[in-house]
Amino acid sequence: MEISLRLPIISDAETILSWENNPENWNVSDNESPYSLKDIVQLIDSFQNTEHPSQLRFIIHSGETLLGAVDIFDINYENKSGAIGILIAERDFRRKGYASRALYLIEEEALKLGVDRLSALIHSENEQSRKLFEKMGYLIQSNSEAGKNTNSIVVEKWVKKEL
Repeated sequence: MEISLRLPIISDAETILSWENNPENWNVSDNESPYSLKDIVQLIDSFQNTEHPSQLRFIIHSGETLLGAVDIFDINYENKSGAIGILIAERDFRRKGYASRALYLIEEEALKLGVDRLSALIHSENEQSRKLFEKMGYLIQSNSEAGKNTNSIVVEKWVKKEL
């Protein structure tokens, strides 16, 4: 199954809300409480001004099937850097290569924004995510303390393609 990325649309709001409010996903994110549908709709609306966004979320999809989301956030245009996060929301779609492809595609989107360096914060218990980022060429930069006193690592990659 080939995947693509696209900006979310209002009709995606209910699905995104279910992903965001699934406590199973909270242990791999910094989310600690539920969102409202209004929160999600406002987030989707904020992505429509994409000239110099500080955050963008892309829906990972194959045809009409929504697989998850990948975000680029904390975009710093001066330093040409940003952070990324990825979620393959449905268990049935995990461990099939979709996350690797989505990371490749978000790196391409980052370059279009002028972002050369991407980083991600990975909770230390999230072995699958660590393996994914290492496979995609991200290097461990540091260990840190994230919210809830959870040990985490920071990985980073320079994505600018050399001529």
